[in-house]
Amino acid sequence: MRYPSLGVSRLPFPRPCGLLASRNRTGDVWPLGGGSGPFEHIAPDGETPATKRLKCINGFTYSVGVGRAVYKRVAIGKWITFTNGIPKVEADTNQGFSDIDAFSDEDMYAVGGHGDVWHYDGEKWTQLGFPNNVRLETVTCAGDGNVYISGEGGSLWVGNKSTWKRIHKGSSSILWNDVLWFQDKLWLASDYQFRQWNGKELVPVKHEGETVYITGHMDAHDGILVVASLDTVMQFDGDTWRVLVAPYPSPSTDHAAACTNL
Repeated sequence: MRYPSLGVSRLPFPRPCGLLASRNRTGDVWPLGGGSGPFEHIAPDGETPATKRLKCINGFTYSVGVGRAVYKRVAIGKWITFTNGIPKVEADTNQGFSDIDAFSDEDMYAVGGHGDVWHYDGEKWTQLGFPNNVRLETVTCAGDGNVYISGEGGSLWVGNKSTWKRIHKGSSSILWNDVLWFQDKLWLASDYQFRQWNGKELVPVKHEGETVYITGHMDAHDGILVVASLDTVMQFDGDTWRVLVAPYPSPSTDHAAACTNL
């Protein structure tokens, strides 16, 4: 698959599963887990979803991509266009979506491109003002009632509708992969960092006084937070961190261990 994106499908679907999407012409999707396949297509002929992220909201999976493309999976094998109010634009990086989130079906946000922020009120999308014309990567509708947006340099904004304030000016060369609300805190993960927002600044994630060393991508559901890097997967239930997948020892590591035990 070209530029794959991984998402999940939950209830009300009869078969909750993972979804693997390709950023190709029609947006091929392969359901997996609990039985695999058959192939689905996000967009009909003539449309290109250019999926950048799959996000599960209230059980339904949404695909967002460049050109302000938004699609909703309403049944197994059936995706519909979800762009009422959004004019058609060229599929470029200045105008498009990299993430979507919601407080409810009548209060949704989508962000991406360069300062491209939109709100859905249950009937149509409306473009919102944003103070910076910089690349935006994630949006989080948090449990404290605020909307958090992350973007270029790892910067972080908070607000809602057309009122936004930058609360952290980042200087990183990479973007946050995922930002989510879990156990009354905002968590941020990138390929090189794992942080929490404490209300004043970003701080390393700690547990019982010790730094939690994990980076990559993350998701949370039913009181469980999971963080996955290229070689490690960890789970946090609010009390205990558990390693679900440990790095596979390299041959050199095995040889060194064998020599040590001689």
